[in-house]
Amino acid sequence: MLKGTDLIKDFRALGVTEADTVVIHSSYKGIIGDDKFEGGPEGLISALKEVVSKGTLMLPTLSWEDVDEENPFDIQKTPSCVGILPEFMRKSKDVYRSIHPTHSIAIWGKDAKATAEAHINDYTPVGPNSPLQEVRRRNGKIIMLACPLETNTSMHGLEEMVVPPYLYSKNTDYELILADGSKLSKPYLNHGFRNTEQRYERILDVLSDTDYKSGKVLNGECTVMNAAA
Repeated sequence: MLKGTDLIKDFRALGVTEADTVVIHSSYKGIIGDDKFEGGPEGLISALKEVVSKGTLMLPTLSWEDVDEENPFDIQKTPSCVGILPEFMRKSKDVYRSIHPTHSIAIWGKDAKATAEAHINDYTPVGPNSPLQEVRRRNGKIIMLACPLETNTSMHGLEEMVVPPYLYSKNTDYELILADGSKLSKPYLNHGFRNTEQRYERILDVLSDTDYKSGKVLNGECTVMNAAA
C-alpha cells in the first residue's frame, strides 16, 4: 500500500518545498502502477496538499471535450476531461476553480480564491490572468507527474506570448454558469493547432540542468521544472 508519506518524501527529493506554488499534470494510474494508494484518489489529493502545505496547489481541470456553443461551462458541475485526479481535486475541500470554459484550473492553498477569480478577465486559454501564468510570476514549479511532457498546458501560455501562426482558430461565444447560479455570455479566442504536432518534450533540450529535476514519485516518472525558466 502506497502512502502519502512516501509521496511527500519523493517530492522533497526532487526539490519541491512546502511553500512552493505548483501546477501538477498527472496520471493516477501511472503514479500507483500495480499498487494501491491509501485513500485512493481522494487520499492522493490530500497528500499533494500536504506536499505544499504552506504554498499553492493547482491541477488543470480542462473541459474542452464537453463545452461548446451549445453546452455551457458550469463551474460547479462541468467535469474535467483530463483524468481522475483533476476530478477529485475540483470537488475537494477548500478548492477554488477558475472560470474559463475550456482551460479552468482547480486551486488550493495560498491566495487560491483570488487567483481563481482573476481568470475570468482573460479571453484566451492561457492569458495573463490564467493561474498558469501566476505560477510563473511566483517562481513556482510545473510538475509532470507520471504523464508525458507533451501534455504541458503551460507551454500554451508561452505560445500566447509569441503568437505563432498556428495558434488561434476562431472566436466562440460561451455561456458560463457561475457558483451563485448566475449566467454570463462571453466570447473567447480558441486555440487551433491545425496541422501541428505538439512536441513540448523538447523543452528539456532548452532548459539548463539547474532548471529541472527528474526522478520517480511512487511508481511514476516525474519531471519538476522551474516555471519562470
